[in-house]
Amino acid sequence: MITLKFRFEPPFNEITKDTNQIINFENELTIIELLEFFKEHFGEKFYELLWDKKKRDEFSSFLSIIINGRSYRDENFLKTVLKDGDDISFLYLYFGG
Repeated sequence: MITLKFRFEPPFNEITKDTNQIINFENELTIIELLEFFKEHFGEKFYELLWDKKKRDEFSSFLSIIINGRSYRDENFLKTVLKDGDDISFLYLYFGG
């Protein structure tokens, strides 16, 4: 079993109804498996925030997923295996003032 810690910033926390969550999983999982879990657990609206509206196979340019303080965006990102104790943040970058 692994335990993952999550921080959901706006607008994700409006969907999750919480900013911080700890979730236990039976086994290690990849980022893509985690995103599919969230789609099932939080619904399509959460999942839609992840992807570019025009190119559904690319992450939104506003999205930043940070694992243990490090932001990832490389081509193998979705295959990243999450490990027990990982701290994962979902940030949506807004511009303006």
